[in-house]
Amino acid sequence: MFRHTAIAAIAFVFSAGPAVADGPETARQVMQEVRESAPIPALSAAVVTDSNLVWAEALGEASLELAVPAQPDHRFRLGSVSKVITASLAARMTDAGLVDLDRAIGDYLPDLPKQHRATTLRQLLTHQGGIRHYGRQDFDFTGPGGLIDVRPSYPTTASALALFIEDPLTSAPGREYSYSTFGYTLAAAVLEAAGGAGFGELVETHVAVPLGLTTLALDEPYSLRPNRVEYYDIGEVYTRQMGLRVETDVVNALPNNPSYKWAGGGMIVTASDLARFGAAHARPGFLTAETFADVFTLARTADGEATPIGLGWRIDTDENGRTYYHHAGTQQGARAVLVVYPAERVSVALLGNLGGTPEDILTPARRIAEGFME
Repeated sequence: MFRHTAIAAIAFVFSAGPAVADGPETARQVMQEVRESAPIPALSAAVVTDSNLVWAEALGEASLELAVPAQPDHRFRLGSVSKVITASLAARMTDAGLVDLDRAIGDYLPDLPKQHRATTLRQLLTHQGGIRHYGRQDFDFTGPGGLIDVRPSYPTTASALALFIEDPLTSAPGREYSYSTFGYTLAAAVLEAAGGAGFGELVETHVAVPLGLTTLALDEPYSLRPNRVEYYDIGEVYTRQMGLRVETDVVNALPNNPSYKWAGGGMIVTASDLARFGAAHARPGFLTAETFADVFTLARTADGEATPIGLGWRIDTDENGRTYYHHAGTQQGARAVLVVYPAERVSVALLGNLGGTPEDILTPARRIAEGFME
């Protein structure tokens, strides 16, 4: 059974920016409540206010089998939170004049099937490219290659495109909002063609280095990644869905190769660096004022219907009328969320290493944010 002992809590409060008095206490309580509600091995959170990292803490164990205490410098999977990093990469490349969000992607990738050539990068990043999301064929153990996540290699973005690029569109590009991780894989191919470099190098050059995010990286399954946590899932799910025999409530996650979805769900980072990334989107600066406004304006379909997102980011208003930007992610061995309150200049990252748990991760992150608002 899952061990609840040896819970480690390591906190850093930085003098560079004063924290609201009850912020750390509130955040710690929220994290403890989350871990009491589910057997999450490790949970890490960080808060940046006014561009200053004011608090970071980790609870639990990064490795259950080795009893390694979780620390704030441990790196976690982001799942779909990776999408906002990709969207910001595209925005930065737009500001640099390297790519045009509204240009037909066939101009960058002339060998694409005809159905995709008139699609724009903006449509891909706002989930209006008509590209399917995951289907049953991607998770068939008995199908060619087996599970999409455990196939040994997607050495190039082109090899990842082969998974879906010939499939029928779900709708004409621009006609409707339909969430698609594969759409971000195609977006990555466009950015590589426009930027003349691999996706990981583009993220490093245009996002990680300018913001000093030393822990942001692709979750390369075959490469060593210092301070990467171990990944876990709920054992009952494996028993129910796959008929596997498990002996514990929490089990080691299946091997995962996210190289087919670097842009949409294949990055790792610490909570502190993720919160720093979020804080860079509280106001213009990292992005020009014009591009910033573009990123954080709700996208509309060709018929004028508003979607729930801007360029990658979800945009919402809380019960107190405050605007906040956010995105959550889940995958094997991961649950993640990033929340930014731009007017209050508060950015919160909350990361865990248990797949899909907690189901509602946005509410705890917002509660942490409120503790640091004056």
